[in-house]
Amino acid sequence: MADIPYARPYWNADEAAALQAVLESGSWTNGGQVTEFERELTRITGTPVVTMSSGTTAILALLHLLGEEVAGPKLLVTPTLNFAAGAASARLLGWEVGLCDVTASDLNVCPDSLAGLLDRVHRRYAKIVVLPVHYAGHPCDMAAVSAVCRRYGADLVEDACHAVGGHYGDPSAPIGSSEYSVAAYFSFHPVKPIASGEGGAIATRDERLLERLRRLRNHNMVPVPTHDDCGPWPYDIEFPGMNLRLSEFHAAVGAVQARRAAQARRERARLAARYHEAFATLPAVRSVPGRQRDGSAHHLFPVVFDTRRLGLAKRDVLALFQERGIRCQVHYTPLHRLGAFRDRAREPRTEFPVMDEAFPGLLSLPLWYGLGDTDQDRVIDAVESLART
Repeated sequence: MADIPYARPYWNADEAAALQAVLESGSWTNGGQVTEFERELTRITGTPVVTMSSGTTAILALLHLLGEEVAGPKLLVTPTLNFAAGAASARLLGWEVGLCDVTASDLNVCPDSLAGLLDRVHRRYAKIVVLPVHYAGHPCDMAAVSAVCRRYGADLVEDACHAVGGHYGDPSAPIGSSEYSVAAYFSFHPVKPIASGEGGAIATRDERLLERLRRLRNHNMVPVPTHDDCGPWPYDIEFPGMNLRLSEFHAAVGAVQARRAAQARRERARLAARYHEAFATLPAVRSVPGRQRDGSAHHLFPVVFDTRRLGLAKRDVLALFQERGIRCQVHYTPLHRLGAFRDRAREPRTEFPVMDEAFPGLLSLPLWYGLGDTDQDRVIDAVESLART
């Protein structure tokens, strides 16, 4: 019996044909596929979009531009339950990093913890960016987070790497279109709801920021006016830029995936509903969040096992699944437990009671477009067997 991975990218002949077309075109970068992918993403998010080579380079570019015209110390604040990319990008740019706790119900950012941190430190910084995560694809409380940001003069940037295709609770308000944020950024890593192999994007209504991002990703090259038809020459570079471009190959795959996004999200939602129903009465495991949310992109299906009740460590729980051929994953090791960020929550130290309580039993079950009911039943049987021991 084949192992069941926690995630697997879905593809068919459409992706293969798109890649073949790029190969045959001879235009492998700076071509029409990037334009087409951005058009599809704009349709999905309801907001102008610029693509980048990854989600990491997307947040790196955003922080660089948001901070480059500000003199003085800068601070990025993000929930401790997050992948390292955003906090690492801030550190590489010379920013400080502050961490806050999450809410028990959905493991999204806790507005009270965020407010407590900002109240202590906001006077030290010339620029503050708050980076909430739509964890597992579930939208966080943007109104509450925005209210905290306004109180302390912080910019709000959404980490929507889990959430492309979702909405804020109203289908007419897709994630990426929020009035509360400066921008939202996305990832198209192979396990994401839209996968392009590698890739990222930024959605923003700020036209100036959008144009600066487009230039930055292409070395900040700008054409020099000329009366002759000289093609892409001559050009000038007033400020150093980088190559953060998405290739035509990645964009071609991404465009196909984007056209399938609504169908894939419906199937992820159906699979998530089966999990919710199966686990509703199990006392030693809880789904995150406890009930299904219509706006979720359903990127992950996290659960928290009561390891004290079970008398097991997390590694024991993972081993039991592995013995059954089920590969779960942990999203994520909290940032305050990683050496690079362990000491970044300035005095007085931020506490993380909710995260520290949840982490020993937190793991992600298999969830992906293409996961069959038979394989999902194997996962459900394993959870039921474990949670009733």
